[in-house]
Amino acid sequence: MRKGIAAVGCAAFIASTAAACGTAENLSAGAKVQRALDRLGEQKAVTVSVGFDGSEQQIWSALKGSDGFTRKNAQMLAGFDVSLSMSADKPLKDVKEGGTSLALRISLGQGKDLMEVRGVAGGKAYLRMDLRRFMSLAGELDTGKSKGDMSGMEQFLDAADDLPSSYKSVKDALGGKWVSVDPKAFTEFAESMAENGPAGSPLPNASALDAKTQKRITKALRKAIEHNAKFADAGSKDGVDHVKVTVSAGKTADALAEALEPLAGQLPDGAALSDLKDVPDKNVILDVAVKDGTLSGISLDFDQFDTTDEIHGALPLTVGFASDAAPVAAPAGATPLNPQDIMGAMMQFMMGGMDE
Repeated sequence: MRKGIAAVGCAAFIASTAAACGTAENLSAGAKVQRALDRLGEQKAVTVSVGFDGSEQQIWSALKGSDGFTRKNAQMLAGFDVSLSMSADKPLKDVKEGGTSLALRISLGQGKDLMEVRGVAGGKAYLRMDLRRFMSLAGELDTGKSKGDMSGMEQFLDAADDLPSSYKSVKDALGGKWVSVDPKAFTEFAESMAENGPAGSPLPNASALDAKTQKRITKALRKAIEHNAKFADAGSKDGVDHVKVTVSAGKTADALAEALEPLAGQLPDGAALSDLKDVPDKNVILDVAVKDGTLSGISLDFDQFDTTDEIHGALPLTVGFASDAAPVAAPAGATPLNPQDIMGAMMQFMMGGMDE
């Protein structure tokens, strides 16, 4: 499942970026897609969503018999949805670095959000996370060792109600409510923990995504797609134009691994860029949908990545684009959360004194 999820991520990347580049011999189809992408850039708010287009039963029928795949996995993938929203006070193509508000949401279906993060341009960041649901999901997918590693966090969650009232922000965070954070304060805190904390600290190195690294990654990915993607018109249906995009999945995955090398140390336990080597070296066909001149969706059949006959039937992955999205805004009632509050609450827990 771990390597399968890595391949899903690669497929989503290919689907959302391959449409950005064309070749001379496919100028007409490539130009159509490029214009559609330009129209997205003219919007002030856009939401991109990724998920499987199929019911639990369809996904179960397609993957039943695969190593370690269960009915619960099928249920999870049927509801799994990741969305990224971007907004600004001007067209997105004209926004300078730091001028865009962003929101990332990960959900298992309606009313089952795992996490949502919002960053308002020039302001604070906001977070809410269902830690119990997240750990339950991780427990279903991970090994017994990982379950043992989570026992301490589960005990901390169970004892959270006994935290002193002075730790309201921590209680809200652990309870899945909105909290606000100062990005600068948490960046300094993360850097301090990485420098002075124990080996294997879960806190990321905030400097890993500096402007130079971002530029390197973007340049490498665009070059990989430009060299590997080909376009062809696929007709129209119900007022939607379709373009067939053919891309070398293996070559693109290799380029993706190379481009993301600066972030290798930031990946969670159990994930590695080497997992992308499992993507088969074969051409993959994507369907790009253009409605009213604007990119509206990209889909691909995940069965194209199967080299061992583990997928039995269609398993479509879809990337949707909504150009009429609402602007990203700060949530109401978020409690300010400071790094010191987290450390204080953890110290009280370790000393066994959660009561006032």
